[in-house]
Amino acid sequence: MIIDNKLFEAELLDGLKELGLHHTQSNTRQLVDFSSEFFKWNAIHNLSAIHSYPEYLSAHVMDSLAVVNPLFKKVNEGLLPEDAKLADLGVGGGFPGMLLAIFMPDFEFYLVEAVKKKTAFLHHIKGVLKLKNVHVIDQRVEHFSRESPHSMDATISRAFTELKNFATYSEPLLKPNGVMFAMKSQKINQEIEGLPSNFQIIDSEELKIPYLDAYRCLLSLQSMRKS
Repeated sequence: MIIDNKLFEAELLDGLKELGLHHTQSNTRQLVDFSSEFFKWNAIHNLSAIHSYPEYLSAHVMDSLAVVNPLFKKVNEGLLPEDAKLADLGVGGGFPGMLLAIFMPDFEFYLVEAVKKKTAFLHHIKGVLKLKNVHVIDQRVEHFSRESPHSMDATISRAFTELKNFATYSEPLLKPNGVMFAMKSQKINQEIEGLPSNFQIIDSEELKIPYLDAYRCLLSLQSMRKS
Protein backbone atom coordinates (compact mmCIF):
# COMPACT_ATOMS: atom_id res chain seq x y z
CA MET A 1 0.00 0.00 0.00
CA ILE A 2 1.25 3.50 -0.87
CA ILE A 3 -0.01 6.30 1.33
CA ASP A 4 -1.21 9.63 0.00
CA ASN A 5 1.41 11.92 1.55
CA LYS A 6 -0.67 15.09 1.22
CA LEU A 7 -3.72 13.50 2.85
CA PHE A 8 -1.56 11.91 5.54
CA GLU A 9 0.16 15.20 6.33
CA ALA A 10 -3.16 17.06 6.58
CA GLU A 11 -4.63 14.50 8.95
CA LEU A 12 -1.35 14.31 10.84
CA LEU A 13 -1.37 18.08 11.43
CA ASP A 14 -4.96 17.91 12.68
CA GLY A 15 -3.98 15.12 15.07
CA LEU A 16 -0.94 17.00 16.37
CA LYS A 17 -3.13 20.03 17.00
CA GLU A 18 -5.60 17.89 18.95
CA LEU A 19 -2.73 16.49 21.02
CA GLY A 20 -1.45 20.02 21.68
CA LEU A 21 1.92 18.89 20.39
CA HIS A 22 4.41 21.48 19.15
CA HIS A 23 5.78 20.57 15.74
CA THR A 24 8.00 21.96 13.02
CA GLN A 25 7.97 21.48 9.26
CA SER A 26 11.06 19.32 9.70
CA ASN A 27 9.60 16.79 12.12
CA THR A 28 6.33 16.67 10.22
CA ARG A 29 8.32 15.76 7.10
CA GLN A 30 10.21 13.12 9.08
CA LEU A 31 6.90 11.53 10.12
CA VAL A 32 5.71 11.47 6.52
CA ASP A 33 9.00 9.92 5.39
CA PHE A 34 8.91 7.38 8.21
CA SER A 35 5.39 6.37 7.27
CA SER A 36 6.15 5.99 3.57
CA GLU A 37 9.09 3.71 4.37
CA PHE A 38 7.11 1.79 6.98
CA PHE A 39 4.39 0.89 4.48
CA LYS A 40 6.94 -0.21 1.89
CA TRP A 41 8.70 -2.48 4.38
CA ASN A 42 5.49 -3.70 6.00
CA ALA A 43 4.15 -4.94 2.68
CA ILE A 44 7.20 -7.21 2.30
CA HIS A 45 8.38 -7.98 5.83
CA ASN A 46 5.12 -7.80 7.82
CA LEU A 47 6.50 -5.53 10.52
CA SER A 48 3.00 -5.00 11.93
CA ALA A 49 -0.41 -6.65 11.68
CA ILE A 50 -1.81 -3.21 10.85
CA HIS A 51 -1.88 -2.63 7.10
CA SER A 52 -4.70 -0.09 6.69
CA TYR A 53 -3.83 3.59 6.54
CA PRO A 54 -6.54 4.88 8.97
CA GLU A 55 -5.68 2.26 11.60
CA TYR A 56 -1.97 2.97 11.19
CA LEU A 57 -2.53 6.70 11.75
CA SER A 58 -4.62 6.21 14.88
CA ALA A 59 -3.25 3.04 16.52
CA HIS A 60 0.43 3.55 15.72
CA VAL A 61 1.23 7.21 15.05
CA MET A 62 -1.22 9.08 17.26
CA ASP A 63 -1.05 6.44 19.98
CA SER A 64 2.74 6.84 20.10
CA LEU A 65 2.79 10.63 19.99
CA ALA A 66 0.17 10.95 22.73
CA VAL A 67 2.88 10.31 25.34
CA VAL A 68 5.25 13.11 24.22
CA ASN A 69 3.70 15.83 26.38
CA PRO A 70 3.25 13.52 29.41
CA LEU A 71 6.98 12.69 29.19
CA PHE A 72 7.90 16.38 28.97
CA LYS A 73 5.67 16.90 32.01
CA LYS A 74 7.82 14.40 33.95
CA VAL A 75 10.88 16.47 33.02
CA ASN A 76 9.20 19.60 34.39
CA GLU A 77 8.31 17.70 37.57
CA GLY A 78 11.94 16.71 38.05
CA LEU A 79 11.36 12.97 37.57
CA LEU A 80 13.40 12.87 34.36
CA PRO A 81 16.47 14.84 33.27
CA GLU A 82 16.21 17.00 30.17
CA ASP A 83 18.65 14.69 28.38
CA ALA A 84 17.16 11.43 29.64
CA LYS A 85 18.28 8.04 28.37
CA LEU A 86 15.11 6.09 27.65
CA ALA A 87 14.90 2.44 26.58
CA ASP A 88 11.89 1.31 24.55
CA LEU A 89 11.54 -2.39 25.37
CA GLY A 90 10.16 -4.43 22.46
CA VAL A 91 9.88 -1.45 20.11
CA GLY A 92 8.77 -3.57 17.14
CA GLY A 93 8.58 -1.44 14.00
CA GLY A 94 9.44 1.74 15.90
CA PHE A 95 6.44 2.52 18.10
CA PRO A 96 6.65 4.57 20.16
CA GLY A 97 10.43 5.05 20.44
CA MET A 98 11.34 6.08 16.89
CA LEU A 99 8.48 8.58 16.70
CA LEU A 100 9.28 9.97 20.14
CA ALA A 101 12.88 10.52 19.02
CA ILE A 102 11.63 12.82 16.26
CA PHE A 103 9.82 15.08 18.75
CA MET A 104 12.21 14.77 21.70
CA PRO A 105 15.68 15.45 20.24
CA ASP A 106 17.34 16.02 23.63
CA PHE A 107 16.45 12.50 24.81
CA GLU A 108 18.58 9.48 23.88
CA PHE A 109 16.40 6.56 22.77
CA TYR A 110 17.56 2.96 22.98
CA LEU A 111 15.23 0.85 20.83
CA VAL A 112 15.43 -2.73 22.05
CA GLU A 113 14.16 -5.40 19.63
CA ALA A 114 15.20 -9.01 19.03
CA VAL A 115 13.36 -9.66 15.73
CA LYS A 116 15.90 -9.15 12.96
CA LYS A 117 13.54 -7.98 10.21
CA LYS A 118 12.33 -5.25 12.58
CA THR A 119 15.80 -4.14 13.64
CA ALA A 120 16.81 -4.06 9.96
CA PHE A 121 14.01 -1.56 9.37
CA LEU A 122 14.97 0.44 12.46
CA HIS A 123 18.58 0.75 11.29
CA HIS A 124 17.37 1.74 7.82
CA ILE A 125 14.90 4.39 8.94
CA LYS A 126 17.32 5.83 11.51
CA GLY A 127 19.65 6.55 8.59
CA VAL A 128 16.89 7.92 6.36
CA LEU A 129 15.71 10.32 9.07
CA LYS A 130 19.26 11.15 10.25
CA LEU A 131 18.28 10.64 13.89
CA LYS A 132 21.43 10.96 15.98
CA ASN A 133 19.54 10.38 19.25
CA VAL A 134 18.50 6.81 18.33
CA HIS A 135 20.41 3.65 19.21
CA VAL A 136 19.08 0.36 17.82
CA ILE A 137 19.73 -2.55 20.20
CA ASP A 138 19.56 -5.89 18.35
CA GLN A 139 19.10 -7.98 21.48
CA ARG A 140 16.61 -9.55 23.79
CA VAL A 141 15.73 -7.24 26.65
CA GLU A 142 17.29 -9.46 29.32
CA HIS A 143 20.61 -9.52 27.44
CA PHE A 144 20.65 -5.74 27.15
CA SER A 145 19.88 -5.47 30.88
CA ARG A 146 22.87 -7.66 31.74
CA GLU A 147 25.23 -5.74 29.45
CA SER A 148 24.05 -2.24 30.43
CA PRO A 149 22.91 -2.37 34.06
CA HIS A 150 21.65 0.81 35.75
CA SER A 151 22.27 2.86 32.60
CA MET A 152 18.79 4.19 31.80
CA ASP A 153 16.80 7.06 33.29
CA ALA A 154 13.56 5.49 32.09
CA THR A 155 12.00 2.63 30.19
CA ILE A 156 8.81 2.54 28.15
CA SER A 157 6.68 -0.26 26.73
CA ARG A 158 3.68 -0.10 24.46
CA ALA A 159 2.58 -3.66 23.70
CA PHE A 160 5.56 -5.69 24.79
CA THR A 161 4.35 -7.69 27.77
CA GLU A 162 2.16 -7.50 30.86
CA LEU A 163 2.97 -5.01 33.58
CA LYS A 164 4.76 -7.28 36.06
CA ASN A 165 7.10 -8.60 33.34
CA PHE A 166 7.82 -5.10 32.04
CA ALA A 167 8.69 -3.93 35.56
CA THR A 168 10.92 -6.95 36.18
CA TYR A 169 12.76 -6.46 32.87
CA SER A 170 13.14 -2.73 33.52
CA GLU A 171 14.45 -2.78 37.07
CA PRO A 172 18.05 -3.90 36.34
CA LEU A 173 18.34 -1.37 33.50
CA LEU A 174 17.33 1.66 35.52
CA LYS A 175 19.40 4.10 37.48
CA PRO A 176 18.31 4.75 41.07
CA ASN A 177 14.92 6.53 41.00
CA GLY A 178 14.48 5.58 37.33
CA VAL A 179 10.93 5.62 35.99
CA MET A 180 9.01 2.98 34.04
CA PHE A 181 6.28 4.10 31.62
CA ALA A 182 3.71 1.50 30.62
CA MET A 183 1.34 2.36 27.77
CA LYS A 184 -1.85 0.39 28.25
CA SER A 185 -4.87 -0.09 26.02
CA GLN A 186 -7.40 -1.26 28.55
CA LYS A 187 -8.25 -0.93 32.20
CA ILE A 188 -5.46 -2.71 33.96
CA ASN A 189 -6.55 -3.18 37.59
CA GLN A 190 -5.78 -6.89 37.38
CA GLU A 191 -2.27 -6.24 36.07
CA ILE A 192 -1.64 -3.70 38.82
CA GLU A 193 -2.80 -6.19 41.43
CA GLY A 194 -0.27 -8.70 40.05
CA LEU A 195 2.62 -6.23 40.32
CA PRO A 196 5.35 -7.33 42.78
CA SER A 197 5.26 -5.41 46.05
CA ASN A 198 8.57 -3.63 45.42
CA PHE A 199 7.04 -1.62 42.55
CA GLN A 200 4.85 1.43 43.12
CA ILE A 201 2.51 3.22 40.71
CA ILE A 202 3.32 6.92 40.97
CA ASP A 203 0.98 8.25 38.28
CA SER A 204 -1.75 7.14 35.90
CA GLU A 205 -2.83 9.43 33.08
CA GLU A 206 -5.65 8.67 30.68
CA LEU A 207 -4.79 9.60 27.10
CA LYS A 208 -7.12 10.89 24.40
CA ILE A 209 -5.95 9.57 21.05
CA PRO A 210 -7.00 11.42 17.89
CA TYR A 211 -9.00 9.23 15.46
CA LEU A 212 -9.19 6.42 18.04
CA ASP A 213 -12.24 5.61 20.14
CA ALA A 214 -10.58 3.35 22.69
CA TYR A 215 -9.21 3.52 26.21
CA ARG A 216 -5.54 4.41 26.55
CA CYS A 217 -3.50 5.31 29.61
CA LEU A 218 0.11 5.89 30.62
CA LEU A 219 1.20 4.36 33.91
CA SER A 220 4.33 5.65 35.65
CA LEU A 221 5.97 3.39 38.21
CA GLN A 222 9.17 3.08 40.20
CA SER A 223 10.99 0.39 42.08
CA MET A 224 11.02 0.81 45.85
CA ARG A 225 13.98 -1.52 46.19
CA LYS A 226 17.02 0.20 47.67
CA SER A 227 20.17 0.16 45.57
